[in-house]
Amino acid sequence: MRIIAGKFKSRAVKAPSNMKIRPTSDKVKGALFNMLEPVRDCTVVDFYSGTGNLAIEAVSRGAKAVVLVDKSPEGLKLISENLQTFGLNPRDLKSGVRVIPHDVSKAFFLLHQEGKKFDILLADPPYEKGILKRLQSLLAEYPILKEGGIFAVEHGADDTELMPDFPYPMVRQKKYGDTYLTLFHYALPGETQKLEEKSDEQ
Repeated sequence: MRIIAGKFKSRAVKAPSNMKIRPTSDKVKGALFNMLEPVRDCTVVDFYSGTGNLAIEAVSRGAKAVVLVDKSPEGLKLISENLQTFGLNPRDLKSGVRVIPHDVSKAFFLLHQEGKKFDILLADPPYEKGILKRLQSLLAEYPILKEGGIFAVEHGADDTELMPDFPYPMVRQKKYGDTYLTLFHYALPGETQKLEEKSDEQ
């Protein structure tokens, strides 16, 4: 598991020793960031962060601030080790890195209470049926996505049911084996079409 692009390119990210944590594969991660580019100067939340892989990739590509969310002791230990390896210190307020050691629903609530909004929301949850719809529901309840922002979810192929009346249109969905990448966009006028055209080029 390696960083694909940017200032940390080709450096290894420590992987979990067991399958309780399922990191995003390099192939899927590469496809995801191709869809998200440019990431430079964006603010990013990495829900179900696990190893910190996606957040560190975002920092490598120039994201100005990242929030890593995970509640498991194993995940938090890996996140801490990987951040340290890459010289990213969440205790340094100037680093732009923050770790929230809570479950995803509480993290949505906390960030909303703080009045925070982000350019990119990433979620790589456990592959459980209904989790895509649950994440949509959380974002609808706690709208922490900026106008023009992207909400990207990696989920299982048997979990494709969408929340009715979700306020952000789906602009891209692509299958990689038993994995789907689904992107939603908080669109400004004309932006959704541009993103769809860009995604079709991938």
